[in-house]
Amino acid sequence: MMNGILVYAVESSICLTLLWAFHEIALRRDTRHRRNRYYLLGSMLFSIVVPLLNIRIDAPGTVLHTGGLVSFLLPEMVVNPSGSQQYAGILTGLLPWIYTGGVIISAGSVIAGIAGLIKLTLSGKRNGRVIVFDSDSPVCFSAFGYVFISSSVSDGDAGRMINHEMKHIGLGHHTDLLMAGLITTVQWFNPAAYLLRRSLQSVHEYEADSECITDGEDLVSYQELLLTYVFRSPAPVLSNTFSKRSLLKNRIIMMTKKRTGGSASLKMILAIPLAMVMVLLFSCKDRSDAQKETDAVTEKTAPAAEEYVAPDEVFMVVEKMPVFRNDTTYSALGQWIGENVKYPAEAAKKGIQGRVFVRFTIDYKGNVKDPEVVRSVDPLLDSAALDVIARCPQWSPGIQGGKQVNVSMTVPISFALN
Repeated sequence: MMNGILVYAVESSICLTLLWAFHEIALRRDTRHRRNRYYLLGSMLFSIVVPLLNIRIDAPGTVLHTGGLVSFLLPEMVVNPSGSQQYAGILTGLLPWIYTGGVIISAGSVIAGIAGLIKLTLSGKRNGRVIVFDSDSPVCFSAFGYVFISSSVSDGDAGRMINHEMKHIGLGHHTDLLMAGLITTVQWFNPAAYLLRRSLQSVHEYEADSECITDGEDLVSYQELLLTYVFRSPAPVLSNTFSKRSLLKNRIIMMTKKRTGGSASLKMILAIPLAMVMVLLFSCKDRSDAQKETDAVTEKTAPAAEEYVAPDEVFMVVEKMPVFRNDTTYSALGQWIGENVKYPAEAAKKGIQGRVFVRFTIDYKGNVKDPEVVRSVDPLLDSAALDVIARCPQWSPGIQGGKQVNVSMTVPISFALN
């Protein structure tokens, strides 16, 4: 289960990174702020949904052979010429704990920010959606549908600043930031998740600025107000801040920039092939020729028996992954490989060493099928790695939806002279 979550997080982060990069290259300089906002929101939603899809397609040859981009990676096995083998699965075993720890810390940061807002709400003076709190710093920001402003802001400026923040609330920007907060919690390891959140906050400010100027704010006076209240004290993560130093320059540029023509939105078409590639990599599974033949027969006649026959589909991650000798840590697999693999004498004599990755399928009966080298070092080492995996005893098969299924696995075997 945890390994499935890790694979999902990695695939989701790849989707998000590529879509954010497209925004930075093709859309960021445009003044079509609402379009850019919807694109960023769509990117987050796309990255959440696509890795969860399971689309079966007819693919020629070996396209989508394993049913996904990433196979389940087993702990590494290190082989020495002396015959001593070392099970090197420590990092792999720690990965779930590292990821879980990161999620907890990231979620804790968000929760701490929410707790701070609750404290301000309880201690401040509330007037409708505006909450005034005591602070020596002139701060104004909006979060969760409320405007928070310090008592140190002058009355004359407070009204204009509150008006700006109310634009954020009216446009539903706080909902966007909640979604971005969820993404950064799940993808805490992905720099693009934080950069996308910043891009989204920038678009929010551009959009609110445009609304204020359209409603009658004098451009020069409004820019002077932003310069006057460049906040140096940090605002909560899930908030829109009236004047943030890192965004100020771009906001002023956007206010004075000529509106981008509607034809610029045609650039969005270029994102379609990018999205299709990601769907192909992360969502599509190959329906083999054997399965196609089975489907053709099924269309003509009903099955004569109730005996379960697993589909030819090969899964990448399932609800219950295959295990070797009932050991979910796979240390038993490492031990068996260590007892049965030998460092080729000729390779040791020539000083050949390296890490060979062998991919194989555990079929629905638990048998090892179709081992192949997906990362080669040398024919001698490749042959030794393939041979030991081909001789591997039966496993407990993977389970998906209560049924035994075929699952792709990958094991790294390191041949080290030292």
